[in-house]
Amino acid sequence: MTLRLPIWPPDWPSIRTAAADCVESGDWGRYGSLAGQTLASRLADQFGVHSVRLCSSGSAAVELSLRAAGVGTGDEVITAAFDYPGNVRAIELIGARPVLVDVSPDSCIIDSIQVKAAGSDRVKAVIASHLYGVAADVILLRQICDDRGWTLIEDACQVAGMRIGDGPAGSIGHFGTLSMGGSKLVTCGSGGAVFAGDSRAAARLATLIDRPSDAFSLAPLAAAVVMPQLDRLDELNQRRRETANFIRHEVLPSLIGWTWESGDDADAAFYKVAFTVASSSERSRIIAAATEIGLPIGEGFRSLANTSERRCRKPVPLDRSRRLGETLLVLDHRALLIDPDQRVGLADAMKSLV
Repeated sequence: MTLRLPIWPPDWPSIRTAAADCVESGDWGRYGSLAGQTLASRLADQFGVHSVRLCSSGSAAVELSLRAAGVGTGDEVITAAFDYPGNVRAIELIGARPVLVDVSPDSCIIDSIQVKAAGSDRVKAVIASHLYGVAADVILLRQICDDRGWTLIEDACQVAGMRIGDGPAGSIGHFGTLSMGGSKLVTCGSGGAVFAGDSRAAARLATLIDRPSDAFSLAPLAAAVVMPQLDRLDELNQRRRETANFIRHEVLPSLIGWTWESGDDADAAFYKVAFTVASSSERSRIIAAATEIGLPIGEGFRSLANTSERRCRKPVPLDRSRRLGETLLVLDHRALLIDPDQRVGLADAMKSLV
């Protein structure tokens, strides 16, 4: 059976109509566009946050959050050694020093207990990312940060639509970030958003962004094409969850040597699902075989565990982060969006890799 993977970014009539309407109305070329205002308002409502500022990327959203948190030269920011490397670059770009902790023993997300142990007088903020459908324990991390006067930046760039307890991912930190890059769960090619948890956070963002025009604005056309995707976000996340659960329970037992590293939750959102294999050489072999049959499997993030201590403070062992950097595989969400009647074909394709 030939797999028919969905096209992503999506080519929907509703997206074409939204773009055409933005052009026809002239909104595409305006400062303070209606499309941008509408998207920011809708994201604030959908994600349950005080306010939203749009920007050019998820990476820009993280950097703006750090700056709004008052992080600067000589400060420290705690983050996981296995995470999107751009978060560490953002810390360094504003003159602060990353403090690396390991991920949890049973997942790919930051170990909250180690965050508490890694504190110092110089720590100003914590960046906690939700990855592979697994939520960081941001409720505990928010408590730790509040107790110590730190700022929690909740990186929800991979998990648009995930819920944690009673709230959406991205709504629990002092700041939250969302990516709308070309491959993400909602996309406009290149875009992002910063969620402000309260009026003080919103005011700090405004001092950075408003000069007096928006210095980090998202183009109106980009904002317009996101909104039809928000209409279907819950629907598509449900399909991704169903396929992820099918893989875990029906396929994984046949994938000898593969270990599931992703979430398994009714509220999860999957940008990618993650597995570990026995070695880096085995990972390379699997990726090469997957490429030959058109299955979107690749490497996970590069681990920062071996980064020089001149560059980062490393107060705890980073063994698991190091191991994940060598052995983690990810399956792209395009495969999770496959039609349900194609799931057996997906299973056969994955089984062929072993």
